[in-house]
Amino acid sequence: MPERISIRVPATSANLGCLFDCAALALQLYLDLHVTPRPRGEVSVRYSGVNPERIPTDSTNLVARTICETLTNWGAPHGFEVEIINQIPVGCGLGSSAAAIVGGLAACHWLADRALFDEDLVTLAARREGHPDNVAAAWHGGFTVAVEQDGRVLAYSCPVPATLELVLVIPDYALPTEKARSALPPQYSRADAVYNLQRAAVVVAQLFSGKAEFHAGFFADRWHQPYRAPLVPGLAEALAFEHPDLVGVCLSGAGPSILALARANGAAIGEAIRQILARHGVQAEARVLAADNRGAKSRNLPA
Repeated sequence: MPERISIRVPATSANLGCLFDCAALALQLYLDLHVTPRPRGEVSVRYSGVNPERIPTDSTNLVARTICETLTNWGAPHGFEVEIINQIPVGCGLGSSAAAIVGGLAACHWLADRALFDEDLVTLAARREGHPDNVAAAWHGGFTVAVEQDGRVLAYSCPVPATLELVLVIPDYALPTEKARSALPPQYSRADAVYNLQRAAVVVAQLFSGKAEFHAGFFADRWHQPYRAPLVPGLAEALAFEHPDLVGVCLSGAGPSILALARANGAAIGEAIRQILARHGVQAEARVLAADNRGAKSRNLPA
């Protein structure tokens, strides 16, 4: 076992409008973990990065809890020190929980000297996180689709074309996933199901073909965004925003962050959406990012 391991996990943007609970993109925004083995019973957590007020540094920390509970379940309890350096806004629909769980599970395999297989890690992460889309994208990178089959998670990924600009508008408040999910209806009409499925099929086909020839409306959705809009002031207006270089706008994950996909002029598009939110009393930050096409599995190396 190395004296210390370092794990880098990307942020993710899931749902992508029409692809609710099915797919996600990995982003060049990262959670870095540095894990050092310690004698059994010794656990310490150090944190630096965004939203420190939202991150505990005791045994309730999600990374530490994931490691402790997993190693105990494996019959291989182990002490450790974990240093967390985080760029991913917490509670904002950017996969911060998924990144913590994926990173923690990757650390477990080293601490337990256990072989690491993609399907095993993604399946374990999905069981802890609750949904496979974010954890699969965090591990594999790029654009990732995932399906739960007989208790396992199967995931498939492809690179996101460099020509596609990913614009994030991140409000200054958190929205608990549980609250966002509770706003959803128990069932949908056939017309709404077909509406989403048509668009999801085209988006997946385009990305896996290596293209990004999208038309406005391909990312439109009737399954979750209309019901979550009251929880995210300005979302309805942002979804209706138009620009010649804009190919799609959607809620990132459960929100409140908003993701825009553009051919060009990402900074201008981000600023326009930021101003929309400001008119609704929401302060936000706009960023133009590239996709992370490597994922966490390509970065798990001894420090």
